[in-house]
Amino acid sequence: MLMLNVGHAVHDADWNFEKVNSPFSRIYYVTKGEAGLKIGETLYHLTPGNMYMIPAFTEHTDICHGVFEHFYVHIYEDAASEQELIGRFDFPVEIQGTALDAALFRNLCDHNMAMALKFSDPKIYDNKHSLIECVRLNRERPLFDRLESVGIIYQLVGRFVRFARPKFQITDARVEQALKTISSNIDEVVTVDSLAKEACMSKDHFIRLFRKDLGETPAQFIINDKMTRAKLMLASENMSVKEIAFSLGYYDISYFNRLFKKHTLLTPRQYRTCFNKDL
Repeated sequence: MLMLNVGHAVHDADWNFEKVNSPFSRIYYVTKGEAGLKIGETLYHLTPGNMYMIPAFTEHTDICHGVFEHFYVHIYEDAASEQELIGRFDFPVEIQGTALDAALFRNLCDHNMAMALKFSDPKIYDNKHSLIECVRLNRERPLFDRLESVGIIYQLVGRFVRFARPKFQITDARVEQALKTISSNIDEVVTVDSLAKEACMSKDHFIRLFRKDLGETPAQFIINDKMTRAKLMLASENMSVKEIAFSLGYYDISYFNRLFKKHTLLTPRQYRTCFNKDL
């Protein structure tokens, strides 16, 4: 995990942003006032002493009609990582915060004052160019500095994991191994035949077992996983569409474009342009 931004924000009816959809996750701890957070058809009332989590690629709207103050941290899970955490759970949006949570946020802010947002409008900081720069700066930070900050982030994420549910329950070790194989070979063409052979099962038996645990076929899972990573890379990496396709094991660019459009209703170039349309 990389920490992109952290700070304490003070607002007065000026935290109103519609349809925010970011390639990174957000955690808030409210310290004063009230605001609204709309996800889908559900409106959450942000109140002091509570913490809130918005996973990456979750469209939401911020609503504020008065005084509202909160700690915030933006968390980026590297597309190259094989140990995704946030993406594997369904998290509660709201949990009760503690004095320790507030202290952790203060510590994180005090040690990373340069990482506070200069502007609160997502159109300014939530775009490809800003993300690339934030990711680059974080990767270049001293190891001890990154470890201290990420240690606190894991504690904050852990508070939500306590109440989270895994997106899927793995009941068979062979399916678990197949997931590891898919993740560690994201840049290769992984076939269902090869996964079934590794699991020492027939192809039909393996597909049934995989679908039972994950709710979709191995082929569907592989495509969805790669398309999610493609969205993250298009939003935060300074790579061409061709380079991204190759890095995900797609050497036919037309096929990659068709898959991506089927998954997002946009071509990769349209998605990247749409992500930066307000710059």
